[in-house]
Amino acid sequence: DEPDVKNYSYILNDEPTDILDDISEGAKTNVAYKNLSDGVHYFHIKSFRRDSWGGATHFALNIDATPPAEFPVEIIPGSRTTRVQPIIQFSTTDNLSGLSHYELKLVFLKPVARAANSNTSQPLFIEVESPYVPPPLGKGSYDVIVRAYDRAGNFREQTQNLKIVSAVFLPVAGKGMELRGRVILS
Repeated sequence: DEPDVKNYSYILNDEPTDILDDISEGAKTNVAYKNLSDGVHYFHIKSFRRDSWGGATHFALNIDATPPAEFPVEIIPGSRTTRVQPIIQFSTTDNLSGLSHYELKLVFLKPVARAANSNTSQPLFIEVESPYVPPPLGKGSYDVIVRAYDRAGNFREQTQNLKIVSAVFLPVAGKGMELRGRVILS
């Protein structure tokens, strides 16, 4: 709040510079604009004090209310696997402010028929990079939730189901192949 300022003239538009009229918008020192479209907008203002209008000042406003683009969450070798440390890959873009970071959370859904010994859910999201390899997981079903954040704080969340299962055939050193717990080939 400037001393001796009696009025302000201002406008918000898409022009980087603009010539303001000498019509007062009032003496309020704040204004709120709602539902602005994404992109760059410009706020122009000048003040009236000591019986004359001052020069205009121009401010750029970068508006980004749109989250990053939708993206797939890929699990390698597949969303149903015997691998207890599958590779999780993801990638997206953000056209306005750019990507800031990714966060991931693993939610344990249910064990596979008495096979899971522990609940390996993560209580919170953790910041990660792609590709991400989780700590060893127990057998069971999981939701892999990935959030992509842009620099404006918007995020897009994608979920992929993951199932860690027992191997049907398992090589056993010196004994042969095991089929569901029984040695069948030597």
